Amino acid sequence: MSRFKKLHPDDVVVGRGPARISREPYLKAIQAAEAGAIELDEDDRPGTVKRLLRETARDLGIRVRSSWQDESQRVLLWKKSTAATSGRTTAGRR
Repeated sequence: MSRFKKLHPDDVVVGRGPARISREPYLKAIQAAEAGAIELDEDDRPGTVKRLLRETARDLGIRVRSSWQDESQRVLLWKKSTAATSGRTTAGRR
């Protein structure tokens, strides 16, 4: 029979490849500043970096907006969004 073991959620990293990337740097950056820039390494995938920033912010209950500094997508600029308090609704958005 299978054996089950209780683990703390922070000790479990689920996924393969880019999905295993730690969110810790994103967490620290979002908590430390109102805005910032993420300079991608040569092996970083732009879509993965943007997704990790968005998902980490969502997990913290913070909305962020981001855009690429230029077409090369090597620097992602981001800032915390105040849209949540402006009365706009995002019903139906995911």
